[in-house]
Amino acid sequence: MLEYGPVFAASFLAAVVLTPLVRAAAIRLDIVDHPDSQRKLHGRTVARAGGSAVLWAVLLVCAGGLLQFDLSKLGMENYAPYLALVTAMVGMWLLGLADDIWTLRGRQKLVGQVVLTGILVSAGFEIRHLQLFGQSLDLGMLSIPASMVWLLATTNALNLIDGSDGLCATLGAIICGALGILASANGHLAEATIAFALCGALAGFLVFNFPPASIFLGDSGSLLIGMVAGALAIRCSLKGPATVAFLAPLCILSLPLLDSVMAIIRRKLTGRSIYTTDRAHLHHTLKNRGLSDRGLLLVVALLAVITGGGALAGQALGRDWIAPISVIAVFSILVVTRAFGYAEMVLIARRSSHFAFSLIEPARKSGPQCREKAIHLQGTRQWQTVWQTLVEFAEREQLNKVHMDLNVPWLEEGFHGTWHRHGKTDRHENWSTSLPIQASGRVAGRVDVEGLSNPTTSKLTIYKLLELIEDLAPQVELLLEPEAHTASVASVRDMATTESAAIDVQQESREEKPRDKQPAKDEALEPDLSTVS
Repeated sequence: MLEYGPVFAASFLAAVVLTPLVRAAAIRLDIVDHPDSQRKLHGRTVARAGGSAVLWAVLLVCAGGLLQFDLSKLGMENYAPYLALVTAMVGMWLLGLADDIWTLRGRQKLVGQVVLTGILVSAGFEIRHLQLFGQSLDLGMLSIPASMVWLLATTNALNLIDGSDGLCATLGAIICGALGILASANGHLAEATIAFALCGALAGFLVFNFPPASIFLGDSGSLLIGMVAGALAIRCSLKGPATVAFLAPLCILSLPLLDSVMAIIRRKLTGRSIYTTDRAHLHHTLKNRGLSDRGLLLVVALLAVITGGGALAGQALGRDWIAPISVIAVFSILVVTRAFGYAEMVLIARRSSHFAFSLIEPARKSGPQCREKAIHLQGTRQWQTVWQTLVEFAEREQLNKVHMDLNVPWLEEGFHGTWHRHGKTDRHENWSTSLPIQASGRVAGRVDVEGLSNPTTSKLTIYKLLELIEDLAPQVELLLEPEAHTASVASVRDMATTESAAIDVQQESREEKPRDKQPAKDEALEPDLSTVS
Protein backbone atom coordinates (compact mmCIF):
# COMPACT_ATOMS: atom_id res chain seq x y z
CA MET A 1 0.00 0.00 0.00
CA LEU A 2 2.97 2.33 0.44
CA GLU A 3 3.23 3.06 -3.30
CA TYR A 4 -0.02 5.02 -3.06
CA GLY A 5 1.32 7.31 -0.35
CA PRO A 6 2.73 9.84 -2.87
CA VAL A 7 -0.62 9.87 -4.70
CA PHE A 8 -2.47 10.64 -1.47
CA ALA A 9 0.08 13.29 -0.41
CA ALA A 10 0.13 15.03 -3.80
CA SER A 11 -3.65 15.17 -3.95
CA PHE A 12 -3.81 16.41 -0.35
CA LEU A 13 -1.38 19.27 -1.07
CA ALA A 14 -3.15 20.15 -4.33
CA ALA A 15 -6.48 20.46 -2.49
CA VAL A 16 -4.88 22.56 0.25
CA VAL A 17 -3.59 24.97 -2.39
CA LEU A 18 -6.71 25.03 -4.59
CA THR A 19 -9.41 25.28 -1.90
CA PRO A 20 -8.60 28.88 -0.76
CA LEU A 21 -8.55 29.95 -4.41
CA VAL A 22 -11.94 28.35 -5.04
CA ARG A 23 -13.30 29.90 -1.83
CA ALA A 24 -12.18 33.38 -2.86
CA ALA A 25 -13.66 32.95 -6.35
CA ALA A 26 -16.96 31.66 -4.92
CA ILE A 27 -17.27 34.67 -2.62
CA ARG A 28 -16.40 37.06 -5.44
CA LEU A 29 -19.00 35.44 -7.75
CA ASP A 30 -21.58 35.21 -4.92
CA ILE A 31 -21.70 31.40 -5.03
CA VAL A 32 -22.45 31.26 -1.32
CA ASP A 33 -24.80 29.47 1.03
CA HIS A 34 -27.08 31.90 2.84
CA PRO A 35 -28.72 30.73 6.09
CA ASP A 36 -32.50 30.56 6.16
CA SER A 37 -35.12 29.80 8.78
CA GLN A 38 -36.01 26.33 7.53
CA ARG A 39 -33.20 24.13 6.22
CA LYS A 40 -29.89 26.02 6.37
CA LEU A 41 -29.36 26.76 10.02
CA HIS A 42 -25.58 27.35 10.01
CA GLY A 43 -26.11 31.01 10.95
CA ARG A 44 -23.59 32.57 8.57
CA THR A 45 -22.91 33.02 4.87
CA VAL A 46 -20.40 30.42 3.66
CA ALA A 47 -18.81 29.89 0.25
CA ARG A 48 -19.83 26.73 -1.56
CA ALA A 49 -18.85 24.91 -4.78
CA GLY A 50 -15.87 23.43 -2.92
CA GLY A 51 -16.19 20.36 -5.14
CA SER A 52 -14.27 22.36 -7.74
CA ALA A 53 -11.09 22.15 -5.66
CA VAL A 54 -11.60 18.41 -5.08
CA LEU A 55 -12.16 17.65 -8.77
CA TRP A 56 -9.19 19.57 -10.08
CA ALA A 57 -6.88 18.24 -7.41
CA VAL A 58 -7.78 14.68 -8.45
CA LEU A 59 -7.45 15.43 -12.17
CA LEU A 60 -4.07 17.14 -11.75
CA VAL A 61 -2.62 14.28 -9.70
CA CYS A 62 -3.99 11.59 -12.03
CA ALA A 63 -2.73 13.47 -15.10
CA GLY A 64 0.72 13.74 -13.51
CA GLY A 65 0.64 10.02 -12.80
CA LEU A 66 -0.18 9.22 -16.41
CA LEU A 67 2.82 11.23 -17.60
CA GLN A 68 5.15 9.43 -15.22
CA PHE A 69 4.01 5.79 -15.35
CA ASP A 70 3.52 3.21 -18.06
CA LEU A 71 -0.22 2.77 -18.64
CA SER A 72 0.15 -0.98 -19.05
CA LYS A 73 1.55 -1.24 -15.53
CA LEU A 74 -1.60 0.39 -14.21
CA GLY A 75 -3.83 -1.98 -16.13
CA MET A 76 -5.05 0.79 -18.45
CA GLU A 77 -4.51 -0.83 -21.85
CA ASN A 78 -8.19 -0.14 -22.52
CA TYR A 79 -8.51 3.50 -21.62
CA ALA A 80 -12.16 3.93 -22.73
CA PRO A 81 -13.65 3.35 -19.23
CA TYR A 82 -11.26 5.88 -17.67
CA LEU A 83 -12.00 8.47 -20.36
CA ALA A 84 -15.70 7.93 -19.68
CA LEU A 85 -15.09 8.31 -15.94
CA VAL A 86 -13.27 11.62 -16.42
CA THR A 87 -16.06 12.83 -18.72
CA ALA A 88 -18.70 11.86 -16.18
CA MET A 89 -16.73 13.49 -13.36
CA VAL A 90 -16.51 16.80 -15.19
CA GLY A 91 -20.17 16.53 -16.22
CA MET A 92 -21.34 15.80 -12.67
CA TRP A 93 -19.23 18.66 -11.35
CA LEU A 94 -20.83 21.05 -13.89
CA LEU A 95 -24.30 19.77 -13.00
CA GLY A 96 -23.66 20.28 -9.29
CA LEU A 97 -22.07 23.67 -9.92
CA ALA A 98 -25.17 24.77 -11.83
CA ASP A 99 -27.26 23.75 -8.83
CA ASP A 100 -24.91 25.62 -6.47
CA ILE A 101 -25.37 28.76 -8.58
CA TRP A 102 -28.99 28.62 -9.76
CA THR A 103 -30.65 25.91 -7.59
CA LEU A 104 -31.95 23.42 -10.14
CA ARG A 105 -35.17 21.46 -9.77
CA GLY A 106 -34.94 17.86 -8.63
CA ARG A 107 -36.09 16.47 -11.99
CA GLN A 108 -33.51 18.56 -13.84
CA LYS A 109 -30.70 17.13 -11.73
CA LEU A 110 -32.10 13.62 -12.12
CA VAL A 111 -32.12 13.89 -15.92
CA GLY A 112 -28.49 15.03 -15.89
CA GLN A 113 -27.52 12.21 -13.55
CA VAL A 114 -29.22 9.62 -15.75
CA VAL A 115 -27.31 10.86 -18.80
CA LEU A 116 -23.96 10.80 -17.00
CA THR A 117 -24.50 7.38 -15.42
CA GLY A 118 -25.57 6.14 -18.84
CA ILE A 119 -22.17 7.21 -20.19
CA LEU A 120 -20.44 5.23 -17.46
CA VAL A 121 -22.52 2.10 -17.98
CA SER A 122 -22.02 2.16 -21.74
CA ALA A 123 -18.23 2.42 -21.20
CA GLY A 124 -18.04 -0.71 -19.04
CA PHE A 125 -19.13 0.32 -15.54
CA GLU A 126 -21.73 -2.41 -15.61
CA ILE A 127 -22.73 -5.17 -13.20
CA ARG A 128 -23.54 -8.20 -15.34
CA HIS A 129 -22.84 -10.87 -12.74
CA LEU A 130 -23.22 -10.53 -8.97
CA GLN A 131 -21.18 -12.65 -6.62
CA LEU A 132 -22.63 -12.96 -3.12
CA PHE A 133 -21.48 -15.50 -0.52
CA GLY A 134 -19.75 -17.52 -3.21
CA GLN A 135 -22.84 -17.68 -5.42
CA SER A 136 -22.94 -16.00 -8.83
CA LEU A 137 -26.10 -14.37 -10.17
CA ASP A 138 -26.41 -13.45 -13.84
CA LEU A 139 -28.45 -10.25 -14.15
CA GLY A 140 -29.01 -10.63 -17.88
CA MET A 141 -31.23 -7.88 -19.27
CA LEU A 142 -31.40 -6.28 -15.82
CA SER A 143 -27.67 -5.50 -15.81
CA ILE A 144 -27.98 -2.03 -17.38
CA PRO A 145 -30.88 -0.73 -15.24
CA ALA A 146 -29.36 -2.32 -12.11
CA SER A 147 -26.01 -0.63 -12.78
CA MET A 148 -27.66 2.75 -13.35
CA VAL A 149 -29.78 2.42 -10.20
CA TRP A 150 -26.63 1.64 -8.20
CA LEU A 151 -24.79 4.68 -9.56
CA LEU A 152 -27.79 6.95 -9.01
CA ALA A 153 -28.21 5.59 -5.47
CA THR A 154 -24.61 6.26 -4.43
CA THR A 155 -24.61 9.66 -6.15
CA ASN A 156 -27.65 10.88 -4.22
CA ALA A 157 -26.80 9.09 -0.96
CA LEU A 158 -23.64 11.15 -0.48
CA ASN A 159 -25.56 14.25 -1.54
CA LEU A 160 -28.33 13.67 1.03
CA ILE A 161 -25.93 13.12 3.92
CA ASP A 162 -24.05 16.35 3.20
CA GLY A 163 -25.78 18.36 5.92
CA SER A 164 -23.11 19.18 8.48
CA ASP A 165 -19.66 20.74 8.41
CA GLY A 166 -17.08 18.23 7.20
CA LEU A 167 -19.46 15.26 7.20
CA CYS A 168 -19.53 14.39 3.49
CA ALA A 169 -15.80 15.04 3.11
CA THR A 170 -15.00 12.79 6.09
CA LEU A 171 -17.28 9.98 4.94
CA GLY A 172 -16.07 10.31 1.36
CA ALA A 173 -12.41 10.12 2.40
CA ILE A 174 -12.99 6.97 4.48
CA ILE A 175 -15.05 5.32 1.73
CA CYS A 176 -12.52 6.14 -0.98
CA GLY A 177 -9.66 4.95 1.21
CA ALA A 178 -11.43 1.62 1.80
CA LEU A 179 -12.22 1.29 -1.92
CA GLY A 180 -8.56 2.03 -2.72
CA ILE A 181 -7.41 -0.77 -0.41
CA LEU A 182 -10.00 -3.12 -1.97
CA ALA A 183 -8.89 -2.22 -5.50
CA SER A 184 -5.23 -2.73 -4.65
CA ALA A 185 -5.96 -6.12 -3.07
CA ASN A 186 -7.81 -7.21 -6.22
CA GLY A 187 -5.07 -5.98 -8.56
CA HIS A 188 -6.92 -2.97 -10.00
CA LEU A 189 -4.07 -0.47 -9.75
CA ALA A 190 -5.60 2.35 -11.81
CA GLU A 191 -8.79 2.30 -9.74
CA ALA A 192 -6.72 2.26 -6.56
CA THR A 193 -4.80 5.32 -7.77
CA ILE A 194 -8.02 7.23 -8.48
CA ALA A 195 -9.50 6.21 -5.13
CA PHE A 196 -6.46 7.35 -3.14
CA ALA A 197 -6.26 10.57 -5.15
CA LEU A 198 -9.88 11.37 -4.25
CA CYS A 199 -9.24 10.34 -0.63
CA GLY A 200 -6.27 12.74 -0.41
CA ALA A 201 -8.19 15.57 -2.09
CA LEU A 202 -11.04 15.21 0.39
CA ALA A 203 -8.62 15.15 3.31
CA GLY A 204 -7.00 18.35 2.02
CA PHE A 205 -10.40 19.97 1.52
CA LEU A 206 -11.36 18.95 5.06
CA VAL A 207 -8.71 21.36 6.38
CA PHE A 208 -11.08 24.18 5.37
CA ASN A 209 -14.34 22.24 5.70
CA PHE A 210 -13.69 21.11 9.29
CA PRO A 211 -16.15 22.69 11.78
CA PRO A 212 -16.61 25.61 11.68
CA ALA A 213 -16.35 25.34 7.88
CA SER A 214 -15.22 28.26 5.76
CA ILE A 215 -16.35 26.55 2.54
CA PHE A 216 -18.91 23.86 1.71
CA LEU A 217 -18.62 21.08 -0.85
CA GLY A 218 -21.93 22.02 -2.42
CA ASP A 219 -23.65 19.75 -4.90
CA SER A 220 -20.62 20.14 -7.16
CA GLY A 221 -18.73 18.10 -4.59
CA SER A 222 -21.24 15.75 -2.96
CA LEU A 223 -22.71 14.54 -6.27
CA LEU A 224 -19.21 14.07 -7.65
CA ILE A 225 -18.03 12.02 -4.67
CA GLY A 226 -21.10 9.80 -4.73
CA MET A 227 -20.84 9.05 -8.43
CA VAL A 228 -17.11 8.32 -8.35
CA ALA A 229 -17.49 6.13 -5.24
CA GLY A 230 -20.25 4.14 -6.95
CA ALA A 231 -18.24 3.74 -10.15
CA LEU A 232 -15.10 2.72 -8.28
CA ALA A 233 -17.12 0.23 -6.21
CA ILE A 234 -17.98 -1.61 -9.42
CA ARG A 235 -14.44 -1.63 -10.78
CA CYS A 236 -12.63 -2.24 -7.48
CA SER A 237 -14.46 -5.48 -6.80
CA LEU A 238 -14.28 -7.06 -10.26
CA LYS A 239 -13.47 -10.78 -10.05
CA GLY A 240 -13.76 -11.45 -13.75
CA PRO A 241 -15.39 -9.94 -16.86
CA ALA A 242 -18.21 -7.79 -15.39
CA THR A 243 -18.46 -10.11 -12.35
CA VAL A 244 -18.69 -7.97 -9.22
CA ALA A 245 -18.14 -9.30 -5.70
CA PHE A 246 -20.72 -6.84 -4.51
CA LEU A 247 -20.87 -7.46 -0.78
CA ALA A 248 -17.69 -5.59 0.19
CA PRO A 249 -18.36 -2.32 -1.69
CA LEU A 250 -22.01 -2.40 -0.60
CA CYS A 251 -20.94 -2.55 3.05
CA ILE A 252 -18.27 0.12 2.55
CA LEU A 253 -20.99 2.48 1.29
CA SER A 254 -23.61 1.22 3.76
CA LEU A 255 -23.76 4.29 6.01
CA PRO A 256 -24.89 6.87 3.41
CA LEU A 257 -27.07 4.24 1.70
CA LEU A 258 -28.81 3.40 5.00
CA ASP A 259 -29.45 7.10 5.59
CA SER A 260 -31.11 7.39 2.16
CA VAL A 261 -33.17 4.21 2.60
CA MET A 262 -34.44 5.37 6.00
CA ALA A 263 -35.39 8.76 4.52
CA ILE A 264 -37.42 7.08 1.77
CA ILE A 265 -39.13 4.73 4.25
CA ARG A 266 -39.88 7.57 6.66
CA ARG A 267 -41.42 9.75 3.97
CA LYS A 268 -43.38 7.06 2.16
CA LEU A 269 -44.89 5.53 5.31
CA THR A 270 -45.99 8.94 6.58
CA GLY A 271 -47.56 9.92 3.27
CA ARG A 272 -44.97 12.54 2.38
CA SER A 273 -43.22 13.03 -0.93
CA ILE A 274 -39.75 11.49 -1.05
CA TYR A 275 -38.50 14.99 -1.96
CA THR A 276 -39.90 16.47 1.27
CA THR A 277 -37.39 18.30 3.41
CA ASP A 278 -36.95 17.05 6.95
CA ARG A 279 -34.25 17.02 9.60
CA ALA A 280 -34.27 13.35 10.54
CA HIS A 281 -31.15 12.25 8.69
CA LEU A 282 -28.34 10.49 10.54
CA HIS A 283 -26.41 13.68 11.26
CA HIS A 284 -29.53 15.48 12.50
CA THR A 285 -30.55 12.74 14.91
CA LEU A 286 -27.02 12.35 16.26
CA LYS A 287 -26.74 16.08 16.87
CA ASN A 288 -30.08 15.97 18.66
CA ARG A 289 -28.44 13.54 21.09
CA GLY A 290 -26.21 16.40 22.22
CA LEU A 291 -23.19 15.91 19.94
CA SER A 292 -21.24 18.93 18.74
CA ASP A 293 -20.24 19.25 15.09
CA ARG A 294 -16.82 17.81 15.84
CA GLY A 295 -18.26 15.09 18.03
CA LEU A 296 -20.62 14.18 15.19
CA LEU A 297 -17.68 13.80 12.80
CA LEU A 298 -15.87 11.56 15.27
CA VAL A 299 -18.88 9.27 15.77
CA VAL A 300 -19.74 9.01 12.06
CA ALA A 301 -16.08 8.41 11.18
CA LEU A 302 -15.93 5.61 13.77
CA LEU A 303 -19.09 4.01 12.36
CA ALA A 304 -17.73 4.25 8.81
CA VAL A 305 -14.42 2.69 9.88
CA ILE A 306 -16.30 -0.22 11.49
CA THR A 307 -18.40 -0.96 8.39
CA GLY A 308 -15.50 -0.39 5.99
CA GLY A 309 -13.10 -2.37 8.17
CA GLY A 310 -15.60 -5.23 8.38
CA ALA A 311 -15.88 -5.31 4.59
CA LEU A 312 -12.10 -5.36 4.12
CA ALA A 313 -11.61 -7.97 6.85
CA GLY A 314 -14.18 -10.24 5.25
CA GLN A 315 -12.46 -9.84 1.89
CA ALA A 316 -8.99 -10.54 3.30
CA LEU A 317 -10.03 -13.54 5.40
CA GLY A 318 -12.38 -15.02 2.85
CA ARG A 319 -15.28 -14.74 5.30
CA ASP A 320 -18.01 -12.85 3.45
CA TRP A 321 -20.30 -12.86 6.47
CA ILE A 322 -18.04 -10.47 8.40
CA ALA A 323 -19.06 -7.53 6.18
CA PRO A 324 -22.86 -7.71 6.68
CA ILE A 325 -22.42 -8.54 10.38
CA SER A 326 -20.48 -5.29 10.87
CA VAL A 327 -23.24 -3.30 9.15
CA ILE A 328 -25.99 -5.03 11.13
CA ALA A 329 -24.10 -4.38 14.37
CA VAL A 330 -23.72 -0.66 13.62
CA PHE A 331 -27.34 -0.23 12.58
CA SER A 332 -28.62 -2.23 15.56
CA ILE A 333 -26.68 -0.02 17.98
CA LEU A 334 -28.14 3.09 16.37
CA VAL A 335 -31.69 1.71 16.54
CA VAL A 336 -31.47 0.33 20.08
CA THR A 337 -30.06 3.59 21.41
CA ARG A 338 -32.68 5.47 19.37
CA ALA A 339 -29.91 7.53 17.84
CA PHE A 340 -31.12 6.76 14.30
CA GLY A 341 -33.61 4.51 12.56
CA TYR A 342 -35.87 3.76 15.55
CA ALA A 343 -38.91 5.68 14.28
CA GLU A 344 -38.54 4.13 10.82
CA MET A 345 -38.37 0.61 12.30
CA VAL A 346 -41.52 1.30 14.32
CA LEU A 347 -43.30 2.50 11.18
CA ILE A 348 -42.26 -0.64 9.31
CA ALA A 349 -43.32 -2.91 12.17
CA ARG A 350 -46.71 -1.25 12.47
CA ARG A 351 -47.39 -1.34 8.74
CA SER A 352 -46.29 -4.98 8.54
CA SER A 353 -48.38 -6.05 11.54
CA HIS A 354 -51.42 -4.23 10.19
CA PHE A 355 -51.05 -6.00 6.85
CA ALA A 356 -50.51 -9.39 8.51
CA PHE A 357 -53.55 -9.03 10.78
CA SER A 358 -55.67 -7.91 7.84
CA LEU A 359 -54.94 -11.28 6.21
CA ILE A 360 -55.79 -13.48 9.18
CA GLU A 361 -58.37 -11.65 11.27
CA PRO A 362 -62.04 -12.57 10.61
CA ALA A 363 -64.61 -10.10 9.46
CA ARG A 364 -65.99 -8.20 12.43
CA LYS A 365 -69.63 -8.78 13.26
CA SER A 366 -69.81 -6.52 16.28
CA GLY A 367 -69.67 -3.32 14.26
CA PRO A 368 -66.86 -0.95 13.32
CA GLN A 369 -63.83 -0.64 15.57
CA CYS A 370 -61.26 2.14 15.75
CA ARG A 371 -57.50 1.87 15.56
CA GLU A 372 -55.07 4.66 16.48
CA LYS A 373 -51.32 4.86 15.95
CA ALA A 374 -49.01 7.80 16.63
CA ILE A 375 -45.26 8.22 16.71
CA HIS A 376 -42.94 11.09 17.55
CA LEU A 377 -40.52 11.10 14.59
CA GLN A 378 -38.15 13.65 16.10
CA GLY A 379 -37.99 16.41 18.68
CA THR A 380 -39.42 16.76 22.19
CA ARG A 381 -42.48 18.98 21.93
CA GLN A 382 -45.79 17.53 23.09
CA TRP A 383 -47.71 17.19 19.81
CA GLN A 384 -49.79 14.45 21.43
CA THR A 385 -52.07 17.14 22.86
CA VAL A 386 -52.95 18.38 19.36
CA TRP A 387 -53.38 14.84 18.09
CA GLN A 388 -55.74 13.82 20.90
CA THR A 389 -57.96 16.80 20.12
CA LEU A 390 -58.29 15.56 16.51
CA VAL A 391 -58.95 11.98 17.63
CA GLU A 392 -61.74 13.09 19.96
CA PHE A 393 -63.28 15.09 17.11
CA ALA A 394 -63.11 12.07 14.80
CA GLU A 395 -64.83 9.82 17.36
CA ARG A 396 -67.49 12.41 18.11
CA GLU A 397 -68.29 13.10 14.44
CA GLN A 398 -68.16 9.42 13.43
CA LEU A 399 -65.39 10.00 10.84
CA ASN A 400 -63.73 7.16 8.94
CA LYS A 401 -60.14 8.35 8.98
CA VAL A 402 -57.89 11.09 10.35
CA HIS A 403 -54.25 11.46 9.40
CA MET A 404 -52.00 14.15 10.92
CA ASP A 405 -48.45 14.72 9.73
CA LEU A 406 -46.38 17.49 11.34
CA ASN A 407 -43.03 18.35 9.79
CA VAL A 408 -41.21 21.34 11.27
CA PRO A 409 -37.64 21.07 9.91
CA TRP A 410 -36.56 24.50 11.16
CA LEU A 411 -37.05 23.24 14.73
CA GLU A 412 -36.18 19.59 14.00
CA GLU A 413 -39.66 18.44 15.01
CA GLY A 414 -41.80 15.73 13.45
CA PHE A 415 -44.95 13.84 14.47
CA HIS A 416 -47.16 11.35 12.63
CA GLY A 417 -50.54 10.03 13.70
CA THR A 418 -53.26 7.93 12.03
CA TRP A 419 -56.73 7.02 13.24
CA HIS A 420 -59.20 4.99 11.24
CA ARG A 421 -62.42 3.10 11.73
CA HIS A 422 -62.61 -0.52 10.59
CA GLY A 423 -65.65 -1.63 8.66
CA LYS A 424 -66.03 1.68 6.85
CA THR A 425 -67.80 1.97 3.52
CA ASP A 426 -66.20 2.01 0.09
CA ARG A 427 -64.08 5.03 -0.70
CA HIS A 428 -66.37 6.27 -3.47
CA GLU A 429 -69.10 6.70 -0.84
CA ASN A 430 -66.96 9.00 1.31
CA TRP A 431 -65.91 12.60 1.27
CA SER A 432 -62.27 13.53 1.97
CA THR A 433 -60.26 16.70 2.42
CA SER A 434 -56.72 17.80 3.26
CA LEU A 435 -56.09 20.92 5.35
CA PRO A 436 -52.81 22.63 6.25
CA ILE A 437 -51.82 23.30 9.86
CA GLN A 438 -50.37 26.80 9.94
CA ALA A 439 -48.54 28.72 12.60
CA SER A 440 -46.87 32.14 12.38
CA GLY A 441 -47.42 32.25 8.63
CA ARG A 442 -45.77 28.87 8.00
CA VAL A 443 -47.18 25.50 7.13
CA ALA A 444 -46.23 23.13 9.96
CA GLY A 445 -48.09 20.09 8.66
CA ARG A 446 -51.38 18.84 7.31
CA VAL A 447 -54.50 16.96 8.36
CA ASP A 448 -56.22 14.48 6.02
CA VAL A 449 -59.80 13.60 6.93
CA GLU A 450 -62.31 11.16 5.46
CA GLY A 451 -65.97 10.70 6.38
CA LEU A 452 -69.17 9.12 5.12
CA SER A 453 -71.04 11.23 2.59
CA ASN A 454 -74.35 12.38 3.96
CA PRO A 455 -76.36 15.25 2.45
CA THR A 456 -77.53 16.34 5.88
CA THR A 457 -74.41 16.13 8.08
CA SER A 458 -71.37 16.24 5.76
CA LYS A 459 -71.35 20.01 5.27
CA LEU A 460 -71.80 20.62 8.99
CA THR A 461 -68.94 18.23 9.83
CA ILE A 462 -66.61 19.93 7.35
CA TYR A 463 -67.54 23.31 8.81
CA LYS A 464 -66.76 22.06 12.31
CA LEU A 465 -63.44 20.68 11.05
CA LEU A 466 -62.46 24.06 9.62
CA GLU A 467 -63.29 25.69 12.95
CA LEU A 468 -61.28 23.08 14.82
CA ILE A 469 -58.18 23.57 12.66
CA GLU A 470 -58.45 27.33 13.16
CA ASP A 471 -58.83 26.89 16.91
CA LEU A 472 -55.79 24.59 17.04
CA ALA A 473 -53.52 27.29 15.57
CA PRO A 474 -52.78 28.98 18.95
CA GLN A 475 -51.91 25.62 20.48
CA VAL A 476 -49.54 24.82 17.60
CA GLU A 477 -47.94 28.25 17.86
CA LEU A 478 -47.46 27.76 21.59
CA LEU A 479 -45.66 24.47 20.92
CA LEU A 480 -43.43 26.22 18.38
CA GLU A 481 -42.23 28.90 20.80
CA PRO A 482 -38.43 29.38 20.54
CA GLU A 483 -38.11 29.07 24.30
CA ALA A 484 -39.24 25.44 24.07
CA HIS A 485 -36.56 24.75 21.48
CA THR A 486 -33.74 26.24 23.55
CA ALA A 487 -34.75 24.68 26.84
CA SER A 488 -32.27 22.43 28.58
CA VAL A 489 -32.63 18.65 28.39
CA ALA A 490 -33.58 18.48 32.05
CA SER A 491 -36.30 21.10 31.62
CA VAL A 492 -37.70 19.30 28.59
CA ARG A 493 -37.89 16.02 30.49
CA ASP A 494 -39.63 17.69 33.43
CA MET A 495 -42.10 19.34 31.06
CA ALA A 496 -42.81 16.05 29.28
CA THR A 497 -43.42 14.26 32.59
CA THR A 498 -45.78 16.97 33.82
CA GLU A 499 -47.73 17.11 30.56
CA SER A 500 -47.99 13.33 30.38
CA ALA A 501 -49.50 13.23 33.86
CA ALA A 502 -51.94 16.00 32.93
CA ILE A 503 -52.99 14.14 29.79
CA ASP A 504 -53.58 10.98 31.82
CA VAL A 505 -55.81 12.91 34.21
CA GLN A 506 -57.75 14.35 31.29
CA GLN A 507 -58.21 10.92 29.72
CA GLU A 508 -59.43 9.47 33.03
CA SER A 509 -61.91 12.28 33.42
CA ARG A 510 -63.17 11.75 29.86
CA GLU A 511 -63.65 8.05 30.51
CA GLU A 512 -65.85 8.87 33.53
CA LYS A 513 -68.18 10.94 31.34
CA PRO A 514 -71.14 9.15 29.69
CA ARG A 515 -70.25 8.27 26.09
CA ASP A 516 -73.71 9.19 24.81
CA LYS A 517 -73.48 12.73 26.13
CA GLN A 518 -72.73 15.23 23.36
CA PRO A 519 -70.48 18.09 24.49
CA ALA A 520 -71.44 21.66 23.82
CA LYS A 521 -70.17 23.30 20.67
CA ASP A 522 -67.61 25.56 22.37
CA GLU A 523 -66.34 22.68 24.48
CA ALA A 524 -66.01 20.44 21.42
CA LEU A 525 -64.08 22.85 19.25
CA GLU A 526 -61.90 24.72 21.73
CA PRO A 527 -58.59 22.87 22.37
CA ASP A 528 -57.50 22.56 25.96
CA LEU A 529 -54.39 24.70 26.52
CA SER A 530 -54.03 23.92 30.19
CA THR A 531 -51.64 21.04 29.58
CA VAL A 532 -49.19 23.05 27.47
CA SER A 533 -46.45 24.93 29.25
